Amino acid sequence: MVILNSAKTAAEMLDKKSSIYSDRPVIQMGGELVGWKNSLAFLPYGEQFRNYRKFFHQLIGNVPSASLFYPVEELETNRLLKRIAENPDDLAAHVRK
Repeated sequence: MVILNSAKTAAEMLDKKSSIYSDRPVIQMGGELVGWKNSLAFLPYGEQFRNYRKFFHQLIGNVPSASLFYPVEELETNRLLKRIAENPDDLAAHVRK
């Protein structure tokens, strides 16, 4: 933790040099051992992360793009509700699926 006594210096560090001072945590179990280190959730901040985030936004980051998935979401929601109605005791398993 760094405490600064100058708002100007803090703004400079956060605005102008944020790429130097910020990064994403490395999660060994989820990223390295499981093999998901190149997925968006586990990438360190950098060029590849920014590209993934841009592509992700193009795919589902706006209403017109996300609306393409509405039929699948509605179908799967109906299936989930049907499974819950048939066997409410296995709610955790239904939600996990």
